Order: sequence, then structure tokens, then C-alpha cells
Amino acid sequence: MVLYVHDRENDVLIHKLFARLGDRDNEPLGEIQVKRLQSADYVIGNVGIEAKEINDLYHSIMGHGRSRTIVGQLQDLKESFDRPALVVYGNNLKPYVAGKRRPVTRRDYAIELQRMKQTNLNFKMTFHLRFPGIDFMQFDDMNQFVEYLVTMHTQKEVTNAGPSIHKAVKIQNVHPQVLALSAVTGVTEEQAHDMLSRLGSLRNILRLRTRQKDLMETNGIGRLRAKRILSLRENYES
Repeated sequence: MVLYVHDRENDVLIHKLFARLGDRDNEPLGEIQVKRLQSADYVIGNVGIEAKEINDLYHSIMGHGRSRTIVGQLQDLKESFDRPALVVYGNNLKPYVAGKRRPVTRRDYAIELQRMKQTNLNFKMTFHLRFPGIDFMQFDDMNQFVEYLVTMHTQKEVTNAGPSIHKAVKIQNVHPQVLALSAVTGVTEEQAHDMLSRLGSLRNILRLRTRQKDLMETNGIGRLRAKRILSLRENYES
């Protein structure tokens, strides 16, 4: 099975895939083919993947320099594939501040960085409510994303090898409340599940009576992580 890659994807990422699976256009046994895709950045069988580097995610949400926002891209994705997925990779946000008549200060960068963080977080918190049926995954860096693509491709090959082999890989839908908590820096899905199990819901966690020490009863949640979680209060709509 060929893994199709959009020809406008990151060159470094494409070459990493070539190194792992081979270039179909230049090697008889190559399993990567780069071509212009109408929808999705990567296609593996019936799986269509829209991929966003973390900074690209922010600019796609805001529509900076684009003819349409990520909303239109995801709508096309859902209409085109049986199994649509959005994958975000990277965690190094790079603020860009322009158009000011005075020299750009550190405060300008800090404000833009916070805006980027909050915009991306709000998008992820409401993702499964706004785009039901589309899977979501996030990786720390490009190498992890490449490993995911290679694994998906390999498992799809196994899945299609014969009728006696069951589906080997399934992208798990993550509950929106778990996703919202695990989007906070340093908080794992396991810790999110534990807090929700003890406190009942995200709404309960973010209510005014919840204290940092209530969250710190979860193993691995210290004062800083508890503070980050409670900082969601001003942006969470109950």
C-alpha cells in the first residue's frame, strides 16, 4: 500500500519518510508517493490525515495568509474520507509581531505567545464538539509524527493482508474533557482521567470552590500544574 503525501508538505518531513519507506517514483519497492492531493496532507487507504505543525495550527485557526481557515479544511477532510484525522506536531511556538510603529519589545512577544497558547488550547478544548467524527492526535515533534505515519502504514499493510487479520490500529477518540485537561502542559491523559473520576467533570474541576490541593491529590500533579489547570477558569464556558 502506498502512503500518499501532499507535495506542499515540509521537505524535511518528506525526506524522513523517504528514508524509512522509500520513494515510489525512484525505487520499485518504495512506499511513499508525493503528489498533489485535493484533500488531506497524507492518505493511507481510507485514512485521510490533515497535519499541522503547532505554529501552522495557530495561523490556520486565525486565517493568517490563507484563503480559508482550518474549519474549511476539516470539513473537506470529513467529506472525503471514511476515517479523517487531524494530527498536530511540535510544541515550540514562535510568536511573530509586526506592523508596529515602535520597536518590538519582549512584552509584545510575551503577549503574542500567550495569545497563541490560548487560541490553540481553546481550539483543542472544543475540537470533538465542533468536529465529531474526526480523530485528533498530538505529538511532541516531527520525529514522533514520522514514526506514527510509518506505524500506521505498516499496520494498514497488515490489516489488508487477508480477511482473517483484524484491524490492528485504531485512533482512539479522546473524550473532550480529557482532551481539555491533557492539553495543559505537563498533564497526561491518565492524570486527567483520575481528576475527572474523583471530581466528576471539568465543570466541577473549574468551579471556584476547587482548590489546588484538590487537584494535587492526583499523582504527579504538583502546585504548578494545578495552577495551570485552574487558570482555565476564565476561558471555560460551562
